[in-house]
Amino acid sequence: MRNSVLSNLALRALLILLAAACLARAAEPLKIYYIRHGEGGHNVVGEWKDNPKSEWPPYVGNENAFTPKGEQQVAELTQNLGGMKFDLIAVSPKWRARNTILPFLRRHALRAEIWPELTETKSTTAFAGQSLPPARPEVFRAGKPLNVDAGEADVFVLREDGGAEADLSAKDERQAAADAAALAERVAEMIRARFAGSGKTILLVGHGNSGVTLARVLAGAAIRHPENTGFWAAEEQPDGSFKLTSGDETSKKWRAQPATQKR
Repeated sequence: MRNSVLSNLALRALLILLAAACLARAAEPLKIYYIRHGEGGHNVVGEWKDNPKSEWPPYVGNENAFTPKGEQQVAELTQNLGGMKFDLIAVSPKWRARNTILPFLRRHALRAEIWPELTETKSTTAFAGQSLPPARPEVFRAGKPLNVDAGEADVFVLREDGGAEADLSAKDERQAAADAAALAERVAEMIRARFAGSGKTILLVGHGNSGVTLARVLAGAAIRHPENTGFWAAEEQPDGSFKLTSGDETSKKWRAQPATQKR
């Protein structure tokens, strides 16, 4: 009888220790990395505007093509990300964002979710701290239907509730800023709902303006517009808020982040 009681007590003690370990695991901070896409042809129009268009390389002005510099940025990023492990990779539906992370996904046989909320938006910096009108309801799912190209079905997947592009047709600048902020808030909500306190590491691949807006919404931080393949990182705090741990960096600095590596 005594041995049975002792066994029960030992079992309870073990269960308490296991529960404590689970709680400790659940309290580990979530880490977020955000990367801007590689340099696209639309990013260099200003550099060529004084030249006759007949002299422009084919990529100039094309948002669905990388510049030679952009191709090099993507290659370097793919190499530098090699030591990282992510529990989720989510990407904007735009070609330039998908193809920035595509080589990394293929190299490591990974898949990424397409999040329409990570698409490029108008800048919200001029309206930071100001009262904005309500976002238009149609901003979330009234855009064109999204489809994964057959040649990319092995690496990209649509969310069940993310089958349409964001509707960014608002012409009024304040309304466009309100819609952009709402998209960033939706991203922050999804991140918290799925990963808060999980100790996981997630990677988001998007654009300059939308990345600046998300940093402000998620961490209350004003950051400079990141360079192409530049990134910022944020870490969850004990109170559930987020704090930026780095930002306005280039892809070469990925190797300087050993604390985030999972082997």
